[in-house]
Amino acid sequence: MDRVAVVADSHDNLRMIERAVDVINEWGAHLVLHAGDYVAPFTARAFAKLRAPLRGVFGNNDGDRAALIQAFAPFAELHSDPYRFTFEGLSILITHKPRLAREAATATGYDLIAFGHDHHVRVEHGESLVICPGELGGWVTGRPSLALVEVTVGNVDIEYL
Repeated sequence: MDRVAVVADSHDNLRMIERAVDVINEWGAHLVLHAGDYVAPFTARAFAKLRAPLRGVFGNNDGDRAALIQAFAPFAELHSDPYRFTFEGLSILITHKPRLAREAATATGYDLIAFGHDHHVRVEHGESLVICPGELGGWVTGRPSLALVEVTVGNVDIEYL
């Protein structure tokens, strides 16, 4: 139960969200992490098709947090940044802030740290597996992406949509 899909910075791009959901479902994720910047509540309709639970944090572009929480509530948990939790024995930290991810990586105790905000793919193997999946929305780099992670073996596949 260690297949974790990581997305961030979807920025209302429904077409890419729908493609990502298809990839994640086909891969058989046990958990999906979103490291912030959904932007609008209407994106929940696309994410609702995920077959795995979604947990995420808010980013700097997520304005109406109450509406986002309400829209995602039937199938997901959205939290203030940062969010720490355990899933199936894995210790996980989600943040939108790269600085917090770097600081947490120097601490011990996390199996996986997921972050967003800077829109560029980064994968660091160390005491913790630290991942920025790039940007799902694709607005900045023109390369929408997500990460498919097998945490216990440290395998990370970056999928470009």
